[in-house]
Amino acid sequence: MNETQPPESQRTWLDQVAEDLLGDRLPKHFGTGWYSGLLGLFLSVGSFLAVLVFHFPQWLTLSETAPRYPVETMRALLALAIMAGYLFSAINVILRPSKRLGLTGLVFCLAAVLGGGSNVEVGSGDALFRVGIDWFILNIVLLALIFVPLERALPLHRDQGIFRPGWTTDGIYFLSSHIAVELMTFFTLLPATVVAQTVHAQVSGLNPDRLPLVVEVFCVMLVADLAQYWVHRGFHRIRWAWPFHAIHHSSRQLDWIAGSRLHVVDIIVTRGLTLTPLLVIGFSQQALYIWLVIIAVQATLNHVNIRFDVPGLNQLLVLPRFHHWHHAVEPIDRNFAVHFPWIDRLFGTFHLPQRDWPPETGIAGDPVPPEFLRQLTWPFRR
Repeated sequence: MNETQPPESQRTWLDQVAEDLLGDRLPKHFGTGWYSGLLGLFLSVGSFLAVLVFHFPQWLTLSETAPRYPVETMRALLALAIMAGYLFSAINVILRPSKRLGLTGLVFCLAAVLGGGSNVEVGSGDALFRVGIDWFILNIVLLALIFVPLERALPLHRDQGIFRPGWTTDGIYFLSSHIAVELMTFFTLLPATVVAQTVHAQVSGLNPDRLPLVVEVFCVMLVADLAQYWVHRGFHRIRWAWPFHAIHHSSRQLDWIAGSRLHVVDIIVTRGLTLTPLLVIGFSQQALYIWLVIIAVQATLNHVNIRFDVPGLNQLLVLPRFHHWHHAVEPIDRNFAVHFPWIDRLFGTFHLPQRDWPPETGIAGDPVPPEFLRQLTWPFRR
């Protein structure tokens, strides 16, 4: 078992503020009300945000997702979330001497109910711009409810807590990448679409959309992984590009949210150059959407703090142990593939010692500042 403790320099002032606001020095094991308080606050804040989304869908929902919501189903889920948030917050108040988490959760529950609760009217109108609060809520609820319990039940590093050093920085990256998804999609698709429209006519005879969907999705994954392999490797090898990608490698502890730590330049360049060959070849929209779901799940899974690896399968598909070695302090510049590890074998960058996990992840010397705003500007000052 690897139990390397990251340096306290990774703890940010925002980590400390969050700890002062929500934490206490009492025991935090199961039965003390700590976990019920966290879950209650999580569900209560999510419910309050969901009520805001109902009120202002023209501002707070993505143009792609808004028309697809089954409104009555979402109302039922909202009602369930409000009730569960109230229940878990009340349990915290009953069990725990420090009532801070539970009372905060109850306040957000009350705000959600006063805002209309599950009977809130759906707003209408036009907006100059949209932020993806709905996309943020869906992703944070789904991913946290799946991966946080798994990381507690099957941890790779048992001494790594939910609120490890730097978690607020990664939380800001997660929030900003989801609420600004339409803006980043625009900057990603614009150059890729221009190139695709110019070049596609020369290769349109391929017609990949005539393939069975399963085969087409595999082809999308293969083409995308080959393209992203070289983009990813370029970010490691090109001097001016590395500082942007170094932000992603600056996490000393990996978990389900650590993969969100990506500089905006890294996101736009990587996604744009990866999408270009997919659009040029002309894969169907359905296959591309399925691939986007696969890569989102795999990108989260590959960073989790879970001792999960399947011998044999780890030679065919990228699993957490393979990608953790990509984040190792030593050796560096290994395991660039996102889907298929044998691509690294093909180009001589494969590294997967039998059964071993990296003893330490991050960048030697911790050159990257830990705070979000300083990380955004740091590559430009190199």
